Amino acid sequence: MIHRRELVVLGNGGHASSVSEAAESAGFHVLKRLDVSSIEGWRTGFLEELKKIDLDSVSLALGVGTNHVRSELHAAVAAAFPGATFPAIVHSSAWVSPTAVLNEGVALLAHSSVGAHATAGVGALLNTGASLDHDSTLNNFGSLGPGARTGGNVTIGARSMIGLQAGILQGRSMGDDSVVGAHSLVLEDIPPLCVAHGTPCKVVKQRLWDESYY
Repeated sequence: MIHRRELVVLGNGGHASSVSEAAESAGFHVLKRLDVSSIEGWRTGFLEELKKIDLDSVSLALGVGTNHVRSELHAAVAAAFPGATFPAIVHSSAWVSPTAVLNEGVALLAHSSVGAHATAGVGALLNTGASLDHDSTLNNFGSLGPGARTGGNVTIGARSMIGLQAGILQGRSMGDDSVVGAHSLVLEDIPPLCVAHGTPCKVVKQRLWDESYY
């Protein structure tokens, strides 16, 4: 699919700035960033702002770093504007295997990489220097923090977050809506809806799917 090269970034914080710079490096022209600071805003003023944009000629990018919020934002926009397009945003310094699959709304920031036969789901995020190794899957709206890395054949669940400089051993899996803390090393599978950290990484508590992890 040929995407529209003019772009509006949904979000107006630091992460939106990073996505904007990645998009510009990839040849998009970023028209503006829109504040999407609350779900209520999406349902009222924010969606009204989108009505002013010609979405037949302008694409959208997800500029929100928190996984469950990015998921809800995408769902709200897709429901209100079924024809809206969310191209993959791939920084010019990122590396993507020709056999990898990038779904809509993906963001790959500077120096990130996606290996052979790996898949990044809808709205998935690889932050600066993150690496998704061969045959691995980062499911919808999941994220790898700056410098986070996986081995091969790893599966990370929807909306799950791997913290800064954390690593996951090959062949391991992580359930939906879980969080791995910074600098952790995952040696065993991580269940859904939990927080885990440490080396080796251990579950320390349960969490709600939309609970803040900052």
